Amino acid sequence: MKIIILEGIATSGKTIINNLLIQYCREKNLTYAVIGEEETLMPILHNTDVDIAKQHLKKILEQYLQQHVDVLIFDRLYFTHVFRTQSSIHDFQDIEDLLREHDVHLYLFTIDEERISQRIFDAMKHREQAWQKYVESKGNREEIISYYTNQQRWLMEQVQQSSVPHTILNTTDMDFDYCMQKIVTSIL
Repeated sequence: MKIIILEGIATSGKTIINNLLIQYCREKNLTYAVIGEEETLMPILHNTDVDIAKQHLKKILEQYLQQHVDVLIFDRLYFTHVFRTQSSIHDFQDIEDLLREHDVHLYLFTIDEERISQRIFDAMKHREQAWQKYVESKGNREEIISYYTNQQRWLMEQVQQSSVPHTILNTTDMDFDYCMQKIVTSIL
């Protein structure tokens, strides 16, 4: 079983890549399971306790690592929890150790900093209202841009310290075919 973890700030392309991965698995007759942030993040979205986050993640991993599928896709898994608990990747070493017992690869999608605001505010024009309100809860325009810029910087720093094999892919130009080529290579 190949485990793929997709991470990145809002609008970095996780959902597009997730959908392309599903399409790829179907075309290649690969069995797959997708675990979205509805399971990995949303049940404890406002949690700031490291232990609660790790317990939640361990429960999810115990459930899904036993599945017999060719590809297991996590649309966000633990990096957002590290961010929300204001901890470090080292505090989640037991989660990483569990993942490294399997064929896992983490992909962090990034956007050039000067383009983050455009991507966020363009997305606000067509995304659901609940998402728009969530983004607006970060403050005024400058505070929103600062929040996502700082989150991406932090994610990059933490991913580079991760013990899980990882690749950072820039999606500024939205070349998702290139991203898919990189990911498919790891699946094969």
